[in-house]
Amino acid sequence: MTNKEKTKGVSSILRVIFKITIGLVVIGILLFFIPTTSDKFAVFNINDISKPISFIDSVSAPHQKYNNFILIKITGEIDADAKVAYGAKEVVLIKGKKTPKFQMHTSFPLSKGKINIDVRHDYYSGDTLQVFFTPKGSNKGWLKIQTQIN
Repeated sequence: MTNKEKTKGVSSILRVIFKITIGLVVIGILLFFIPTTSDKFAVFNINDISKPISFIDSVSAPHQKYNNFILIKITGEIDADAKVAYGAKEVVLIKGKKTPKFQMHTSFPLSKGKINIDVRHDYYSGDTLQVFFTPKGSNKGWLKIQTQIN
């Protein structure tokens, strides 16, 4: 085997190793930026829908540095209108100081009858979510609210 043939063989092995390395780097970068999702939902059952109530979901988040969205499922049946809203404490700068402040994000008006809401919203407010239920004359019915922070 001549030196030229040896060099050609080593060169092709190095090219293969380089391609494998680049492939592994690309896979690593993709895995780093793809958010992990949790299969856990926080579940809140409301059996007395005549009273306002709030819940805190601090269990469904995967507790990673950044969250991207939340899933909210609301099912049930009510005899009058109501509202479900959610928000979170966020740190804001007030006069140069980091100050915790509660920020309401979204509300869902619920109409009398069967309820079936399944939505996904952007959410960048950390690992905790506060959910509020406000009846508007409801006396009979039930609701199940499920949240998942991803």
